[in-house]
Amino acid sequence: MCVSLYGKYFSGLSGHRNILSWQRRLLSEHLLSGRLPEALDLPTGLGKTSVMALWLLALAEQMKDGGSPKLPRRLVYVVDRRAVVDQATEEAEKLRAALHRPELSGVRTALGLAEGEELPVSTLRGKLADNRAWLADPAKPAIIIGTVDMTGSRLLFSGYGVGRGMRPVHAAMLAVDSLFVLDESHLAPAFQKLLEQIAGGDERLWPEREIIRPLRVLPLSATGERKARAFTLTPEDERDAIV
Repeated sequence: MCVSLYGKYFSGLSGHRNILSWQRRLLSEHLLSGRLPEALDLPTGLGKTSVMALWLLALAEQMKDGGSPKLPRRLVYVVDRRAVVDQATEEAEKLRAALHRPELSGVRTALGLAEGEELPVSTLRGKLADNRAWLADPAKPAIIIGTVDMTGSRLLFSGYGVGRGMRPVHAAMLAVDSLFVLDESHLAPAFQKLLEQIAGGDERLWPEREIIRPLRVLPLSATGERKARAFTLTPEDERDAIV
């Protein structure tokens, strides 16, 4: 993907006129290469949910012409507050709708979506039925938004409202080839540790690690634990007028 197209495609997907300096840097220096930072340490109000659009752009670049993606095919956006889950769902649905725009046809094709086919978007939270679109095809990109309890219970083979026969399927689809973006990670430190343990390569959990694509974790927080390799604003980012 030509660097000059980043802003064009990001604007078309997100509806924002400009791509911010930190968003461009996260895309070009990390997501396109598949090298995730240990965490995103960004101030409130700078649009951390745009990670969904940036992931989708990077994934499309990696999958074009039948390429094997370096990023996971599924993005699981988790936050421990229902109101924010609903806001994140709205953002994901905007991305799904935007992919039908003619100017984004190349992105849609690269993602393996046929003409008229929807990007699977599902929400897992209490009092809202799972549409199970994310389960239909393991090879297709998908966005799943959910609360800690609804996603965590599925990872642990005991999903709320999930039949006994489907529990292993839900666990596998979340634990394999998925990127967990844990928003407001300071609210759920125990869940973050669980995700890191699953992703960490313990042979008892991953005896087939060499032949599968394991879960990956990206914590997001404005007030969370500071990590040595966390992605944060640089002086150049802070010179952006919007920032």
